[in-house]
Amino acid sequence: MKPEIKNLLRPHYLTMDGYISAGMEVTKDDSTIFLNANENPFELPGLEGFNRYPQPQPEALALAFANAYGVDHDQIIMTRGADEALVILTKLFCEPHKDAVLICPPTFGMYGVDARAAPADVLEVPLLKEDGTFKLDQQNIIETASKPEVKLVYICTPNNPSGTSFDHIDVLGIAAALEGKAIVIVDETYAEFSAQGSICEDLDSAPNIIVLRTLSKSYSFAGMRMGCFISSDKEFISLVKAKALDAYPLPLMSIQAAFHVLSPEIRAIAKDNIKKLLNERDRVIEAFNASDAASYVFPTDANFFLVEMNDAKGFLNHCAKSKVILRDFSTKPLTENCLRISIGTPQENDLLLDLLADYES
Repeated sequence: MKPEIKNLLRPHYLTMDGYISAGMEVTKDDSTIFLNANENPFELPGLEGFNRYPQPQPEALALAFANAYGVDHDQIIMTRGADEALVILTKLFCEPHKDAVLICPPTFGMYGVDARAAPADVLEVPLLKEDGTFKLDQQNIIETASKPEVKLVYICTPNNPSGTSFDHIDVLGIAAALEGKAIVIVDETYAEFSAQGSICEDLDSAPNIIVLRTLSKSYSFAGMRMGCFISSDKEFISLVKAKALDAYPLPLMSIQAAFHVLSPEIRAIAKDNIKKLLNERDRVIEAFNASDAASYVFPTDANFFLVEMNDAKGFLNHCAKSKVILRDFSTKPLTENCLRISIGTPQENDLLLDLLADYES
């Protein structure tokens, strides 16, 4: 295992024995009789196959993920959404009541929630608000994350809620400065919407970067909860499989659906839907830029945008009366009087813009 990861792991993970589930003992096929997992052998009508445990990390599905993200299949851990990866990584690297994670608010709130649940401390280096957008405070991140208690640094790009993509050169510079000191977790939940693309192609030169990906957004798969994390260190991935996952971490229905959604035919449809979303995003943003009710729309590389309103609460409540629900960030630092608005279907966006026009009048 690479020292940049091995030396930051909680030491007992290097020596402890993992649980070997029945599903890990042998690869399943239709000709084998399995009497090793205490499963009920009788199938229920309409639920054929669901009486059996699925493989914990199906290799064929890992290959499909690898093809989608341009990495090797043995660099991937598949999880129930990217959210589960946060819990696993916190468990692996953060000693309770001792270690800390670093976040850059405004950003995804679950980073801090999962850390505090460990419990681990949460240190904050807020984004810089400059030239009408948000930027990473690189030097402050490096200095703060160099403290011995900081084990994980979260960088979300494109960032939620701001929609900002951070330059890969900046992220790689932070990771290089923190090699041997901290793991840099790059959350690419919204990467498919960004022209910048993924940092995965640079993983071989950044041993302390772990990338989070999910099918929830770009692949219209939020209801199935399927994602993964990616590391260039294959020995680390093997350790995670053996010692850090639940016995049967992936539901069978999610596995089957993920095979379908990662097929060439469905991937082509997903890419077309991304183009439609980006066109709709530009249309909606243009209307907000022209509106007297909005004071500023922040640049975005995601399927949402952050907008500063003259009266955020007023517009939020106006939309809610018509059952159009927006995300309120108006009382948080750096996003005062701001709302985060997800891009919907053309019909849903038309309704939103009608409400905007009605609110203006």
